[in-house]
Amino acid sequence: MRGRPDSRLVRRRPRTTSGLTLVELALLLSLLGVVLAVGIPAFVRGLRTSKAAEAPDELQRMFAAVSTYYETPQATPDGKRVHCVPEPAGPTPEKPSIDPVEVKFTAPETPGAATWRALDYSPAGPVRYRYSLLPNRAGCGLAPTDARTRILLTLRAEGDLDGDGVLSRFERSVTLRDGEIVLEPLLVVQERVE
Repeated sequence: MRGRPDSRLVRRRPRTTSGLTLVELALLLSLLGVVLAVGIPAFVRGLRTSKAAEAPDELQRMFAAVSTYYETPQATPDGKRVHCVPEPAGPTPEKPSIDPVEVKFTAPETPGAATWRALDYSPAGPVRYRYSLLPNRAGCGLAPTDARTRILLTLRAEGDLDGDGVLSRFERSVTLRDGEIVLEPLLVVQERVE
């Protein structure tokens, strides 16, 4: 039997599959595309939101400094020591930054340095926002004239998180109630993450 090869002489190649088929590769790439399409925008939003958290935290710290200043009797030109609202300060730094920068609020060249020094206020770390303290009326001897709430000052933070020139703004009001200053719970926000 010549036409038929001997089965002992024919070597069969073992069947091995290595690598991915075209369908498996297409599925893998589409899955990766979906993960990236959902993940990257969520990551960017989370990053911007974490950057925006600096402003409310620093406004709270500013209020604590103002409250301590108000509760501590201050010397006046006529020698009396009474509750006082500080002079305006800021914006400090003059321009907000995309990346956090160290700013010495009490340096002589800083806008409102005397007020920041009197308040003993300096940010907890590098800042992206510029901060302002805006009293409606600065001075001593402020007392409630009626039962209504009176806004004494506004604490403001302005930032440009993406460098496009559009500023986000965070504001908290400080009021006088029954002779005590109170930080109003409402945080006014404009263009939170621009």
